[in-house]
Amino acid sequence: MTAERPLILVGGDMGRGDGVDYRAELAAAFPQADFVSYEGAPDTLEAHIADADAVIGHVPDRLLPRAVRLRWVQTTGAGADAVSTTAYQEREDVVATTVSGVHVASVPEQVLAMMLAFARCLPEQIVNQRGAKKFYWPTPPFEVEGQTMAVLGMGRIGTALARKARGLGMRAVGWRRRETTDADDLFDHRYAPGDLSAALGDADHVVVTLPLTQDTRHLIGAAELTAMKPTAYLYNVGRGPIVDQDALLAALRAGTIAGAGLDVSDPEPLPSEHPLWDEPNVILLTHYGGLTPKYGSRAYAIIHDNVDRFLSGRPLVNVVEKQWGY
Repeated sequence: MTAERPLILVGGDMGRGDGVDYRAELAAAFPQADFVSYEGAPDTLEAHIADADAVIGHVPDRLLPRAVRLRWVQTTGAGADAVSTTAYQEREDVVATTVSGVHVASVPEQVLAMMLAFARCLPEQIVNQRGAKKFYWPTPPFEVEGQTMAVLGMGRIGTALARKARGLGMRAVGWRRRETTDADDLFDHRYAPGDLSAALGDADHVVVTLPLTQDTRHLIGAAELTAMKPTAYLYNVGRGPIVDQDALLAALRAGTIAGAGLDVSDPEPLPSEHPLWDEPNVILLTHYGGLTPKYGSRAYAIIHDNVDRFLSGRPLVNVVEKQWGY
């Protein structure tokens, strides 16, 4: 920042359509700075980007060379892939942050909804309700209590999911790509980065909560699906390309795994003619796991805190390690 009044551009729908004017909220809370909205007006972003000290939303790679004063980009989403590009990595003077943490309730609940739907044969019964309307007992259901859930990605969502799973009487194991020294009692076992196959083979339910990076693209392919139990289910609430969908479709049809619950796809949106839509052992959702009426208030709390930190020169929270992609 310079000695002048800092200029912060505000875009991105923090409340996902909740009607709150978050630019006005920030302007009232921080009168020492100027806040200009570019919500729905990309021309405004282009017109002011050269003078902006910070942007709440996203700055496309092509605008970064013009953003000569830019020191901070705060996304209004939890993912970091858009601010981990080569262009962003080359701007070492620009700190990128996310609203990681807004999904710690909704995304784990989305996973558990799919898991319990499989356990109680709900997809089969919904098809019956809409079609034959026949009174019958479905394919034998199962109980999740006593089963094992493997969480790939032990961040906030993964940790929250482990907590909820254990509340259902499940065993929770975790796997992450990088070795860490942090410890808690939410996971019954933590698999080392090189033990992905062991983690997959240990689980009745495998949940992908990882970010999309060069290292995680097609992390789950034919070999990994083969490492799973034939009675196990795969869930992806991270990013679609983390799972090789051709390999997944083949595994589902061959009975290599029992089923899949997908909140994300590759591509997205998935074309209506894609065969995954018609697979009987797939729950295919439209990437709404993060939707919640509490999104706006949670995102704003994180952003408000970071604006306060930025203007007072204190370290920001939810800083992205741009070279790692999260």
